[in-house]
Amino acid sequence: MTAYTLTYNWQQIMGSYWNSSSIAIQLQRNGVEYATTNNPGLRYEVASTVKVAVLAMLLHNTGGNLDSTQQSLAMRMIRNSDNDATTAILTNYLGGITSLSAIYSALGMNQTTAAPHWGSSLTVPSDQLKLLKMIYLDPSSNYLNDKSRNYIKWLMNTVSAEQSWGISAGSSNYYLKNGWRPASDNGLWEVNSIGYIPNGSNSYTIAVYTRNNRNFNWGVSYVEALARITRQIIG
Repeated sequence: MTAYTLTYNWQQIMGSYWNSSSIAIQLQRNGVEYATTNNPGLRYEVASTVKVAVLAMLLHNTGGNLDSTQQSLAMRMIRNSDNDATTAILTNYLGGITSLSAIYSALGMNQTTAAPHWGSSLTVPSDQLKLLKMIYLDPSSNYLNDKSRNYIKWLMNTVSAEQSWGISAGSSNYYLKNGWRPASDNGLWEVNSIGYIPNGSNSYTIAVYTRNNRNFNWGVSYVEALARITRQIIG
């Protein structure tokens, strides 16, 4: 019943916006995933949602022991979506942008590929659930220690006010990272949001990716419509 209700309502929203989108969620209580897309086979530019993977890889490489410079860059990158901070972490500490292939491989994110510019790397929501599962749902994962996971959670739970749109729609508490940019091929907007909604036994991770939005605000509205109905159905 949940699968049918989610799929029906997601598709209704997708039909009203027309442009391409894909959504996936994973329930914490049983690990069940639900997903829908209106453009099968399409991969989406990650934009700034990639910054969660960047931070996870940095914490993996350092065992969670960041120096003061790394901490400052991480805070700017997640809370304020600072692009220069992201490039600095990748260049100075991770060996360059294509080094992200290492975390994608480690987590089995087989449909995600690093690109010469980090924002134009390609992904699908189900792959992002693997990253989010490692952080929020699977304490037995050995990719990050608890200290590192808690650090990511803290930053994603304390994003700046202007960054608080997206999968937060309909929820009073949330952990998120958003991404948005004109697409590399046609200049129309990619607007994305990933994160975790804590709600007791109804907690879940969620990833929403949209493409060909006429402008940024249209994309935000699209993402939030999908997020809001998800929260209403899951409870």
